[in-house]
Amino acid sequence: MDEKEKLIEAYRAMVLSRTLDKKIVMSQRQGRVGFYTPTMGQEATQIGVSMALKDEDLIFEYYRDVPLMLHRGVQPAAIIDQIMGNSSDSEKGRQMPSHYSAKEHNFMSVQSPVATNLPLAVGAAYSLKYRKKDGLVLTTFGDGSTSTPDFHAAMNLAADFDLPVVFLCENNKWAISFPVEKQTRAEIWKKAEGYGMRGVKVDGNDLLEMYKTAKEELERVRKDGKPVLIEAVSYRMGPHSTSDDPSKYRSDDVKEGSDKDPLVIAERKLKMLNYIDDGIIEGIKKDAKENIDRIFDEREKIPPPTPETMFQDIYEKSNWIIDEEKGEIL
Repeated sequence: MDEKEKLIEAYRAMVLSRTLDKKIVMSQRQGRVGFYTPTMGQEATQIGVSMALKDEDLIFEYYRDVPLMLHRGVQPAAIIDQIMGNSSDSEKGRQMPSHYSAKEHNFMSVQSPVATNLPLAVGAAYSLKYRKKDGLVLTTFGDGSTSTPDFHAAMNLAADFDLPVVFLCENNKWAISFPVEKQTRAEIWKKAEGYGMRGVKVDGNDLLEMYKTAKEELERVRKDGKPVLIEAVSYRMGPHSTSDDPSKYRSDDVKEGSDKDPLVIAERKLKMLNYIDDGIIEGIKKDAKENIDRIFDEREKIPPPTPETMFQDIYEKSNWIIDEEKGEIL
């Protein structure tokens, strides 16, 4: 795939994610979905870094990484199944919505407490280095995660052992309702220096800039095996979750369709390169809406998991305790 095709596919994934995001939020407001953490505004950050990843790389994501998952090949149906917790959900309805996993694409399971994925990512990177295996580990998190002990422990360990970890801070300016400027006196990317590792800052709203920076930094990690902290500055255009009302604590600086919208920026730059035009853009958006509407309607008809699934995946082999408990309800 040449650079033109790669960027068009990236834009297509951005549109698909935005379309899916709006569909799920609207469905939650209609009572068809229980809970969701929107991703609108962070598409360029995630897909820009995804473009620089390889198949063997491991990803310890957080709960707002749907664009990254879609670009890596996770199907919209799998995302919707997890949100609905239906019988086709790979997690069998056991995780709360927006806590995804996709083993076949090297995505680990999302945890609720912020930054708890970071030490796990460092452990996985240590394993890669110890076993002399190819690949690196990407771990993603929001700006609020940098205020946790797990962030500091993971950064220190990764730097001390020279581990191939890419720490991607998706700085969307808000830790739920708490603005980043009240969290820390220092810029996030500069915190890397305190641990003896590289730190870089990039415009996370600009797909091409994000891809350029991610490509350079990930290539360095592959070459020298040392960690890096990337601060990608974006903006969470939606609420923290569908249980949140952002109008209570902010006036939106970035609105959908504005010059700061990652999709608008990508469209403008790809037009300048003569990679796309208005007709292509309209076609991509039309296809995305038709596909998401169709897939959502299909997945909504799938029934919930049956009661016996609660006894699966507990032990390798069943035992008398499981058999006894199963007999009480089935």
